[in-house]
Amino acid sequence: MRQRVTLRDIWSVIAALWILLAGGTPTGAQQSSQNAVGMFRESDLRQGFFRLAFGSDMQTFNESTLRLHKFDRPVGVYISADPPDNPAAKVYRWAINDFIRQMPELQARIIDETAAPDILVRLVPPEKFKEVLVASLGEALARPFIRLTNPRCTTRLRIRDDGVIMRADIFIPASRDLGVILDCAYHESLHAFGLMNHANDLRWTSLNQTRRSSALSNYDKALLQLLYDPLLRAGMTTDDVERLWPRIAQPSR
Repeated sequence: MRQRVTLRDIWSVIAALWILLAGGTPTGAQQSSQNAVGMFRESDLRQGFFRLAFGSDMQTFNESTLRLHKFDRPVGVYISADPPDNPAAKVYRWAINDFIRQMPELQARIIDETAAPDILVRLVPPEKFKEVLVASLGEALARPFIRLTNPRCTTRLRIRDDGVIMRADIFIPASRDLGVILDCAYHESLHAFGLMNHANDLRWTSLNQTRRSSALSNYDKALLQLLYDPLLRAGMTTDDVERLWPRIAQPSR
């Protein structure tokens, strides 16, 4: 749980309010569109990729070997809000559009309710959050998960036997704290696209649970660029990626 209040927390709130009121990009929130892989040392990217793209601290897929999970098709994102005019929906939509703008590799788009989503974002009233989790995940899975983690927001993936993500379901209590919504939007969307783990000692990633996010960091962008490199396929093991690493880690390729 992220409970420490920092300057980043304050910035998350300011950024969310700016999005809500002005609809534009807050100064400092927009990242460079250049290839982010070349902005970090190879060792930094290697450490983060093998820790965040493999495994999960809360979710298992009945796999005997750790494998990559990713989409193999264009990704449709549907944002469902209760009530429909909840300001949290506008904040989350802005964050997804940030991914779309900066990460064309993901082939993501926001869709309407008439299409079957690849990522379903459910923004629910806080008092209904646990009820919705139980209804969606089932008693046997949801109750222990809630008891152990008291989640602020969470993502569950449905995975094919070959490692391809069939669907990601994101659950977020739509509280009045729009900074929390913005933070959850970046954090949970990274999970939904396949970076399923956490690393609280890596200061650059939004998957460090001791920090809050109001933008797609260049480090997370670099990890997604690596994950969605055409040379990497869903279902690959750490050994498979090790063999390809010298090729995918070259920013000029």
